[in-house]
Amino acid sequence: MRGRFQDQPDASEIEDVWQEYFIEECNELKGTRGTKLIVADTHLTPLLNTRKPDFVFIQNGRPLDPLNVAAVGEIRKRTSQASQFANADVGHAIAFGEKVIQLQPRRQHVYVVLTDCIIITVYKITKTSDNQFTYQYTASENLQYVDSEPPTGWRYLMTIMESSPNELGWIEPSLNFDGVTVTLNRSISAGRTSIVYEGTDSNKELVVVKIAKKNEYLPCFEQERNALTQLSELNSPHIPKLLLSNANTLVMTPLCMKVKNLRKEDIERIIETLKIVHSQYHIIHRDLRKYNFLRDDNGNILIADWGYSVTEGDNMPFAGALECMPDDVLESLDNNEAINYNPRMDLICLVRSLYLMFHNPVMERFSFDKVLENGNFKERLQEIKTFWSSHGNSSEWWATIYQEANEANYDNLLRNLINFF
Repeated sequence: MRGRFQDQPDASEIEDVWQEYFIEECNELKGTRGTKLIVADTHLTPLLNTRKPDFVFIQNGRPLDPLNVAAVGEIRKRTSQASQFANADVGHAIAFGEKVIQLQPRRQHVYVVLTDCIIITVYKITKTSDNQFTYQYTASENLQYVDSEPPTGWRYLMTIMESSPNELGWIEPSLNFDGVTVTLNRSISAGRTSIVYEGTDSNKELVVVKIAKKNEYLPCFEQERNALTQLSELNSPHIPKLLLSNANTLVMTPLCMKVKNLRKEDIERIIETLKIVHSQYHIIHRDLRKYNFLRDDNGNILIADWGYSVTEGDNMPFAGALECMPDDVLESLDNNEAINYNPRMDLICLVRSLYLMFHNPVMERFSFDKVLENGNFKERLQEIKTFWSSHGNSSEWWATIYQEANEANYDNLLRNLINFF
């Protein structure tokens, strides 16, 4: 009988076969005994910020979005039926649970199912007040029926499917700012420091909600809040407007979409905006790459993500678009020297970003933190310098563009870039 995990694939079959089998068995349980949740196959879907759990429990009718995940699960084969799950498999499954908590900002705990379709273990992951995690788990129990009596593991699975999302730790995704409620609708993207959501404010207007991943990134949020507060005086359609905030959250408008290609008028607006920001406020963005140019519903180009910005002349540790930095910044990093943050840094970063967008050469995107973490910092710096030595001045026109950016000549830089279009 289907739904009892009895007629199983051969033990030698690959995990994809077992994945399909598990989902089919769970589908048979859908709608029986008052189940409130369904099991969705997500093993090919980067549902959790590029990560692909094998399956999630979700309320029937809800969109498949990280905000709506009630519980999460993973299928892993054991080396033998007498053995337990490998530590690596347990860690893999638990990591999915931690990611669910990270993506659902109000959530305090989540359940994770680890199974091979024969036995099942359920883990409870709880977030502590200092944003760490504690772990509890059941003993491994049989999922597969061997007689007419439901086995304990099968009852575990049914208990989860019969539970409401709230009973499993899910909380309606909303945030409160001194009496103002912002409801989170869906996740949009995730970067190094934050997770970004589409939200709705108390006036039913769409907003952007940016939440810090970890406490260590709170200084970036403070910096972005300060920068946007200063720049709000411009009332520029090319800079996000800060509506609400707290230590780890920024609520902004407008809601934008990613940019695939820049238009001629985009280049004009970006350079004109940078000229004002640099000259009047002495703020250096430091992260002017493709991913931080967005477009609103009115077609306006916006310069986003001001969390790495600094005031000109500040002596700050490096952060930002490593792969687009000027050669002298790369040299300073290589030699452990102080970096002089000035407007030309933004302009060269912009020009190199444009080069990558226009020509689409093969170049790995570098995360500064990952480079340091992997211990190959010098090697990566050399790769970037080598790349730009062979690409940066690939024509007389690009050489002129670099010269204008290096001299912070906004008008000539704009004029030459416009000619490209």
